[in-house]
Amino acid sequence: MKPKQLLKLLRSHGVEVLEQRGKGGHVLVRYQGRQSIVPLHGNLDLGPTFIKKICRQLGIELGSEG
Repeated sequence: MKPKQLLKLLRSHGVEVLEQRGKGGHVLVRYQGRQSIVPLHGNLDLGPTFIKKICRQLGIELGSEG
């Protein structure tokens, strides 16, 4: 999954994306007091294990989408 697709999916689940708060090619995402960092390294795919770790840090479950 591309990083922009992940951000769109996270937004649809109510996650706040703070693009101005990341360093370099990263953005901060927040959800109910939890936060994580999503890298935006061009058009590279994010692996399913990495996506699951981000979701676990945020305390959300994307189901079969991620």
